[in-house]
Amino acid sequence: MAKNEKFSHKDFMHKILTDTDPKDWDDTEVVGSCFYNETPRTKVFPDGIKNVKFIGCNLDNIVIPETCTMEKCTNKLIQVQSDLNDWILDEDLKPVEPLNKARYIKLGVSYDPKDLPGIKVAENVLETKLRQLEEKFEADKAAATASLKAAVTWRK
Repeated sequence: MAKNEKFSHKDFMHKILTDTDPKDWDDTEVVGSCFYNETPRTKVFPDGIKNVKFIGCNLDNIVIPETCTMEKCTNKLIQVQSDLNDWILDEDLKPVEPLNKARYIKLGVSYDPKDLPGIKVAENVLETKLRQLEEKFEADKAAATASLKAAVTWRK
């Protein structure tokens, strides 16, 4: 199977390629390209392409034609939720967990889908939490500095 130079190592993010000739795809390997789209289950490829092997591609939110295969690719369903963060979805397009779950854990924010806000928030919940932690740190630092100054003054 020949490497597809036309579609390999390219950024096709948010692009729809349904108007391309299926013959430009058939029986080739597409390597290292990004086909990501914001909308889950987006049809990007033309009808009738066959035997395309995607290798190391970002195929998140993309419908993969039946005769095509993937190797070392990502093909998750992802969508921004009411907390303004990307979440991985299940087959029913329900949020399962945040894409950046480690950051939720680090900041102490719930990553349980049932805790998502009922309506879209004005500011990303992780940015809000980070700002709150920074404000608390600055307040604690100011209180500690004042306490230290008072102790030094008392000793004099």
